[in-house]
Amino acid sequence: MDSKESGIGFKLFYTAFIIAGFAFLAYFVRELPTDRWRDILLFLILIIIADSVQISLPKGGASIYASSPIDLAGIVLFGPAVMAVIEAVATLVTEGLFQRRPLIKVLFNIPLLVMTVGISGIVYRSFGSLTSIDSPLFLIPLFTAGIVYYLFNTWSVSLIISLTSKRNPVTVWRQNYMWNFFHILAFFPVAAVIALLYSKAGVWTIALFIIPLFLARYSFQLYLDMRETHINTIAALTSAIDASDPFTHGHSFRVSRYALRIAREMGQSSKEMEKLEYAALLHDIGKISVQNDILLKVGPLTDDEWKALRAHPDIGADIVEQLKFLKEAGNVIRSHHERPDGTGYPRGLTEDKIPMAAHILQVVDAFDAMTSDRPYRKALPIERVIEELETYNGTQFHRRVTEILLDLYRKGEFPLIVEADATTEIYNSLAEHVQL
Repeated sequence: MDSKESGIGFKLFYTAFIIAGFAFLAYFVRELPTDRWRDILLFLILIIIADSVQISLPKGGASIYASSPIDLAGIVLFGPAVMAVIEAVATLVTEGLFQRRPLIKVLFNIPLLVMTVGISGIVYRSFGSLTSIDSPLFLIPLFTAGIVYYLFNTWSVSLIISLTSKRNPVTVWRQNYMWNFFHILAFFPVAAVIALLYSKAGVWTIALFIIPLFLARYSFQLYLDMRETHINTIAALTSAIDASDPFTHGHSFRVSRYALRIAREMGQSSKEMEKLEYAALLHDIGKISVQNDILLKVGPLTDDEWKALRAHPDIGADIVEQLKFLKEAGNVIRSHHERPDGTGYPRGLTEDKIPMAAHILQVVDAFDAMTSDRPYRKALPIERVIEELETYNGTQFHRRVTEILLDLYRKGEFPLIVEADATTEIYNSLAEHVQL
């Protein structure tokens, strides 16, 4: 985030958040027990170790930490005050000393974690006698505290992002954090086991969790490496498409940018946007099978040439569906020339039978085709393109998608794209938006 470009709303929220967080910290320091220094030191070291093996996600500069189950276990064993102070010190050490993060980020993350742990700990403590670890009923307040932990943390960051990007916070949360909900569900049993073993079998049991934490980190890193391989594969395939038709160089990249802009306005989830982006980048891969004298022909096509050209959605879908991670994108590619009124190809589907991602792709594909030079004509004036979209809105083009595009354009939020290096832009874009 760039504070120089942020509005007054962001600055007020950011400042108030930091003040509130340090006020919480001062309150918790006063409640810190004086007879549990061994436990405090032990959990502090464990959290520093867990945070030192964080994994940076390829979007938004966020990271995944392994310390969440330790926080929840500590809340069960020692209460909110101890764990809030431990998180404050651990964040200062890992982010301030080890990672050398900018002071402005450290000053935000300390209050964020203090309030995340503190408020979820207060919720846990509010269950009174149910929090006794001698009864399995303590899982109820632990589950509730875990939900509060997850919601407070992710919504705090979502509000910051929405204030800096001027986007709906619900959309920001859905696209960036909702997918992570099932990860926090996996933390509950881990936190419960840590608390039970530490309480019943002794301090030494804490050592049993260090190796699993590193193994979990290693497994997730392998997953991220696999995703990067996917990104490289798509970038290479897209480059091959551009190389096969110099008149449409950069077309796939522009269509993907336009499609994501529409999808973001529609509030689609990160997973839906990932599928759309894959399909948009590869929607013309089937044209590899079409001869260049057809693709580059200046005059009208013959019936046989039209037949060959109209086969490219099916051929493209058949190609990408051979890769498991592109299987869902294949159906979108197969339908990206279908029209709401049933006059499209290859199957002549009508509106309700066409995937929404294919509707988006069809509209922005036509928009880019009309605003770009082609072998048989120069780019149309933007006023003419808008007129075409308005004329065929609801027949050739999906009504809602078209109206969103037109509305964004009239507000100046849908500019024509001129890319410098499509291949590099494609790689950077996928690395930023890919769903984990």
